Amino acid sequence: MKKLHLVSAMTLALGTLALSGTVQATAPGASSNTSYVDIDISTVNGGPHSSGKAGIAVQYTGITNFVDFQGLSAYGGTSNGVHVLNFPYDYEPGEEPETDHSGLGVFHFAQVGTSDVWFGEWSASGTSGDATRTVYYSGVSADSSVPTSGTATYTVVGINNYDGTAASLLNGTLTADFAAATLTGSMANTNGLTVDIGTASINSDASVTGSDATASISVIEVASAGNVSGQFYNGQADLAGLVDFAGTQYDTAFGGSKD
Repeated sequence: MKKLHLVSAMTLALGTLALSGTVQATAPGASSNTSYVDIDISTVNGGPHSSGKAGIAVQYTGITNFVDFQGLSAYGGTSNGVHVLNFPYDYEPGEEPETDHSGLGVFHFAQVGTSDVWFGEWSASGTSGDATRTVYYSGVSADSSVPTSGTATYTVVGINNYDGTAASLLNGTLTADFAAATLTGSMANTNGLTVDIGTASINSDASVTGSDATASISVIEVASAGNVSGQFYNGQADLAGLVDFAGTQYDTAFGGSKD
């Protein structure tokens, strides 16, 4: 019954799609696979959804229909600070999306503090090895510049194949050295997975980019040369980003606030 309620409300929202004038703002963020997930300012009005917020669009509902995370958080449940929408569907690459509204996919996403900044993962089925698994982050009030001196540390949480347990969440600290324009650090979970972002560059527009992230399990490296994308928000009070490796297994979304 909850599933039917979710789909009904989502269908209503998409059926009453409207723009509040011309949307000028954007929601800086990124997706590891824009064929399945895209990020922008929300454009959908209807049900619990409203435009002008950090938004997400997924392949099933139309990759240009951006719904706000705040509205999505009203559905499903929450465990360990992670919002969970578990509505898998069968989809093979190259097929058209299903038309019977039988599912929206499996969402795991979290909010950075109380800001309109979010990060998480999506897949069609939620099963291990799902090739559609995509990590992402999205937020408003993105910074357009950063200091040129000083440092800051961020306590972050990482989402990677969340299974409903705290043990699957990664926790760690990232250090921003604004003088050196670098972001470094790692996060790990009690299941043995560690993701190190390497030495990423803090760019003058407050974005973060890197290409030498690694993943290891019980100290044994299992992935390397991971691409890092990130963004500072709210005057460097908040940070969100993702690490994208070859394949999808070790891709990780992260977010956190300044200590």
